[in-house]
Amino acid sequence: MPVPPARDPSPDRTQEFMQQLEIEFRDSATDLLRQADVSIEAARLAGSMSSEDRDAVYRIAHSLKGLIASFGHSLASVVAHRFEDYLADLDEPGAMHLSAMQKFVDALGDLVDGTVVERSVNAADFIRRLPSRPTGDLGDIEARDVEVLMVMPNDAVSRHVARELQACGYRVTRESNSFKAIEIAALTRPDLVIASGILDALSGIDVVSAFRAMPATQYIPVALMTSATREEVAEDGLPDGVPVIRKGQAFGDDLTDALTQVGIL
Repeated sequence: MPVPPARDPSPDRTQEFMQQLEIEFRDSATDLLRQADVSIEAARLAGSMSSEDRDAVYRIAHSLKGLIASFGHSLASVVAHRFEDYLADLDEPGAMHLSAMQKFVDALGDLVDGTVVERSVNAADFIRRLPSRPTGDLGDIEARDVEVLMVMPNDAVSRHVARELQACGYRVTRESNSFKAIEIAALTRPDLVIASGILDALSGIDVVSAFRAMPATQYIPVALMTSATREEVAEDGLPDGVPVIRKGQAFGDDLTDALTQVGIL
């Protein structure tokens, strides 16, 4: 006797299952945020945070980013990403850094517990209110309300470029995943996106072309960083008018020209 096909769960059962998953997500995220709270408070009482404790908070931010993204909370995922990026390269955070870290934790807490509803806020404004790496880390530099998204592998080159941009007072976010970078940019509306020529599934030219093609991102300024010449990338399909930043000796001049061309220097 043939076995009847399994029936899909009823809508009520499916909804109940999804609600249970959401509850488990909030519990897990809240627990991670509580751990970060404890570490930050302990460091505040001590006057500074050790590099080991900073690494522990960094791991929490990384875990939060993955956990939140898996449940489709786009804005909270970007906030967690910014938190992780803020902590990167910090050696021993002082009082100023601890205050900024607490703001990230509080912002994530508001998003996780529903105090702030993602669809009811302007995501770009929400992100721009988050702390950026203090300009004091780079000497006497005036902070500017300019957001730059770097779509590059996480290597020495990207860290050098980030340092140069931070030296201009810009707020810098790094993302190595090309598809994720497009999502972040559509949500946060940066003032400039710099894509490396060689990425993952997409090339830098693919990313730049995608930005130019989509209504949600077509007005976001983009630039391509490459070791090739302008003529070579033009033959490969780089859209007209996109600044090219060449690696090597031309880097400084090309970066200055690109920032001037998009109007943020």
